[in-house]
Amino acid sequence: MRPSENCGDPRVRTWKIMVLPSLGQPDVPLEDQWELFTTLCHILHEQKRFEELERMTFSALGSKEFMRDKERAREMEFMCLLACIYNDSSYFAYNIMRELVIKNPESNRCWNLLNLIISKADDFRHNRFLLRLTHKHPDLVALGLLNGHNCLVAGTYKYSLAEYTQVFKQDKSNPIIPLMLGLTFTHMACQKFSGKKHSLVVQALAFLNTYVEMRGECQESMYNLGRAHHQLNLLPQAVH
Repeated sequence: MRPSENCGDPRVRTWKIMVLPSLGQPDVPLEDQWELFTTLCHILHEQKRFEELERMTFSALGSKEFMRDKERAREMEFMCLLACIYNDSSYFAYNIMRELVIKNPESNRCWNLLNLIISKADDFRHNRFLLRLTHKHPDLVALGLLNGHNCLVAGTYKYSLAEYTQVFKQDKSNPIIPLMLGLTFTHMACQKFSGKKHSLVVQALAFLNTYVEMRGECQESMYNLGRAHHQLNLLPQAVH
C-alpha cells in the first residue's frame, strides 16, 4: 500500500486534483512534485505513521530530479534521518549520521544527534568509528566526550578518565566535563578492589563541587551531587 492511499487528509485529495491532470504531459513541474512530497511527509508525521514516512523518504532518495540540487539533496538526507529516528531505526539512522559527522565535524548539532542515535542503538559499531575519527580530529571536545562515555559504559574507567581529563584541558568552561570526571572517580571509588579509596572520593567530590559552582545551585546540580553522595554511602550529605 502506498503511503498516500487510505489517507483522508484533504491536503492529499487537493494535490491529487492539482497534479493528476498534468500526468499526460511530458513532465510534472519539479516544484509541484517537491511540494506534494513534503506535504505527504508532514501528514505521515502528524498521523505518527513513521514506518511509512521512513519508506517514503528513502524512496525519494532515488529521485534524480530531487538529488540534482545540492540544497534539496541535503534536506532529503536530513528528512531520512529524522524519519529513521522517529521510527527507531537506529541502524539506518547511524549510517546517515556517520556521513553527516564526517562532513561536519565541527557541528555540535551533528554530535548531539549522533549521541541520541547511539543511546538507542543495539550494537557498538560506533566505537571503532569514533576511535578512527579521533586520529583525524584529536582536538574535538565533543568527540573526546563521546569516547569517554563509551569507556565509562564499558567499565574501563581509567580510559574514560584519560579522555575526560584531556577534554577538560581543552575546555574548562563546560560544566558537564567536571561532572563526568566526578562520576568516573565515584565509580572507581566504589569498585571492590580499588586502592586509595579516600583519595578517589576526595577527587570525586572536588570535581563534583566544581561542577556545581559552574552550573549553579539548581535542582539539576543538587540532584546530581546528592546521587553521587548516595552512591558513595555518604547518606547525611546526600540528604542535605
